Amino acid sequence: MDRFKMIDRLNECGKLLQIALDFTDISPAIKIASSVEKYKNLILEAGTPLIKSFGINSVKLLRSLEGNHLVFADLKIMDVGALEANMAFSNGADAISVSAATNIETLKETVEEANKWNGVVFGDLIGVDDINLGIEKLKKSKVHIALLHIGIDVQMKMGITAGSAGDLIKVIKEKFNGPVAVAGGIKPEEVKSLVSSGADIIIIGGGITKAKNPKEATNIALRNLDSKC
Repeated sequence: MDRFKMIDRLNECGKLLQIALDFTDISPAIKIASSVEKYKNLILEAGTPLIKSFGINSVKLLRSLEGNHLVFADLKIMDVGALEANMAFSNGADAISVSAATNIETLKETVEEANKWNGVVFGDLIGVDDINLGIEKLKKSKVHIALLHIGIDVQMKMGITAGSAGDLIKVIKEKFNGPVAVAGGIKPEEVKSLVSSGADIIIIGGGITKAKNPKEATNIALRNLDSKC
């Protein structure tokens, strides 16, 4: 694996778009992943439901697709960080997620294993009540990217999405002092405002995968991303 390939892509492209393939069946995930143009600024995500239903082989299949894309495994690691990180990176992942709610030992272990593979770790702040404390844990464990993530249950129950989280992105960007990713109910049309707020990686799931034309929805998001790639 190239030396911190995802960080290099961020430096080259400025911004990246990630498509969250949160399916329980591999067929529609591969169909959508195959249909979009896999530019250098695109990340294909093996979503948590996909990994739980189909296994780590979903990561390998996304890696095998032709294109210049990156691959992300949404593991949301809570324990045995080195083991799970190894599983993902050995199957072709460029990056993985670890829960910021876990203990500092697991965070550090995950990052240490990722560094052996030149892989990148997203610290997922989903479910973290004290954002400041969560960010401090991510910084202390040297996680590469902070992820602001508003989960589906919260979206449905509270009517909140990450599309309107511009102010919070600015706070996280300042406190983390590193790349910030954002996820949770984002629409392709909202990408530009999130980028303006400082987000480096925009993660879209249903806004693309449930669109009538996922390829066109992806292209809209990419145009609004204003990437250099």
